[in-house]
Amino acid sequence: MTHVLFVDDDERVLRGIRRTMRTTHPDWEMSFAADSEQALEHLETTGADVIVSDAQMPGVDGLALLQLVRMRYPGTARIMLTGQVKKDQTYEAVGLVHQFLAKPCPPAELQAAVDRALHLRGLLEDPALRGVVSRMRALPSQPSVYTRLMRAVRSEDVGLDDIAAIVEENPSVAARVLQLVNSAFFGLPRPTASIKEAVVFIGTKTLRTLVLSVEAFRDLELGSAASGLNADALQEHAVTTARIAAEIAPAADREAAYSAGLLHSIGVLVLGSQLSEEWARIVAEARSSERTIFDVEHLVLGVDHGQIGAALLSLWGLPHDVIEAVAQHLDPGTVVGFGGTLVGVTHVASRLADEICPPYLPGTVGTPIDREYLAVDGSDSSLDDWRYLAEQIGEESGP
Repeated sequence: MTHVLFVDDDERVLRGIRRTMRTTHPDWEMSFAADSEQALEHLETTGADVIVSDAQMPGVDGLALLQLVRMRYPGTARIMLTGQVKKDQTYEAVGLVHQFLAKPCPPAELQAAVDRALHLRGLLEDPALRGVVSRMRALPSQPSVYTRLMRAVRSEDVGLDDIAAIVEENPSVAARVLQLVNSAFFGLPRPTASIKEAVVFIGTKTLRTLVLSVEAFRDLELGSAASGLNADALQEHAVTTARIAAEIAPAADREAAYSAGLLHSIGVLVLGSQLSEEWARIVAEARSSERTIFDVEHLVLGVDHGQIGAALLSLWGLPHDVIEAVAQHLDPGTVVGFGGTLVGVTHVASRLADEICPPYLPGTVGTPIDREYLAVDGSDSSLDDWRYLAEQIGEESGP
């Protein structure tokens, strides 16, 4: 049974949650704490799959509590339920909280947030891997891109269009910007997967503070020396996939397709930075056995980098269709028919990018296009046209 711990110093809030959730989610085991001390005692004795904490509490506040939870119980998903938080606390919490919820929070929204957090358990059954994903404060970014972005956001002469262009080229920065703009603090009427819309909405000053707050840009390393991962080629592959995806997607889905393409291999960054030894073993086995990285990942970890990346993006509250595309781009067969779905678009785009980009893991076998999946609704007839578009994009991106 799923165990959810709610923390709030307002007894009325806890009573309301208890009353509502016991009716709508009888399958949840729920616990309630009136302050951080009670919450930590409960976690020590009982544990929890998800913690939902108020931000403003006497004594140890919600941010400090969730910081301790991240350190001591990294497998517990962290959700902040709050009324008002100062902007500097918002930026501090971006690397700490998996999802933000604003008070008053409709029951359906709270349920959906917890369900998204619990989705991690379905994607990653290994508790050790759940802990690795939950501990991630941010994702690694290439130093050269980070330097460009920092220089741009510090300059009063650089416009939002220029900054958006830099963000669109980098999966790590794009993921963090989308996480923040989709949080409750910005109150968007609907989730957005558009990087341009997100950057324009946040603004230069906010983006500058956000970038400065992401410690991973300085601290995390990809472990490329151990596995032979070519980080520059990985980024080129991500950008190329995004551009192809935007071209072959239906017009209404092009921005979401770009985001899914840009983020589709973000799980490689998680593995390279957080499980470098296991990742090096996976790559070595793939090279020696001539099996795909996807196959060896499942042999060694029980999951693949698409699922790992999707679990992280799910905890951050990104739009469901982007999460689904990242999770299943390596194995789209569980989605019935291509039909222009974001899963199919991302799968095809990433495989076509393999054909025109330098390999980011030289010596490994790529995952082929799933032609049977495309043939279900006749989408395989468009493959030659898509390949032509991809080749044009490759020529435009060349030296």
